[in-house]
Amino acid sequence: MITIRFVSNEDIPHIQSIAYETWNYTYKGLYSESYIQNFLSRAYSDENLSRSVERDLQSAQRHYLIAEFNDKVVGYAQTRQVKEEEYELLRIYIRPEYHKMGIGKEFIQRYTQILKPINKLFAWVGKENHRGRAFYEKSGFKEIEEMIETIEGQSKTQVKYELDIS
Repeated sequence: MITIRFVSNEDIPHIQSIAYETWNYTYKGLYSESYIQNFLSRAYSDENLSRSVERDLQSAQRHYLIAEFNDKVVGYAQTRQVKEEEYELLRIYIRPEYHKMGIGKEFIQRYTQILKPINKLFAWVGKENHRGRAFYEKSGFKEIEEMIETIEGQSKTQVKYELDIS
């Protein structure tokens, strides 16, 4: 059974483990190994995650969700408010062995319930990230625009996907 709940400090080690597993699964070959390792050690450090969880715990509109399957933490997702009724899906990662079980869809449905009023949810996805793009397209998101992002001397095209909720 899938359970979606708000994040807690006890989730930090699970989030880190899922991040390492999913980033290596998703981005190996798209980004250099050193970029992936540097990014993970920065973005998913104890300090950064603690700050992120603290902000979420203090917010009236909680944005950091955890997915459990049979009481095991298998995924996480996080949004941020951009405009009054518009949110960006910053991250959504599920352990590869739990893909295609509807967990990502559950996250999106839960966000449309808890982030009221909301009329738009969007995410930026690497153009070469075919798994991620297929997920957004299956979930009803539409491709809106592209931009080129340069990270550590590597230029990558990012695609903006948007879900109209109104």
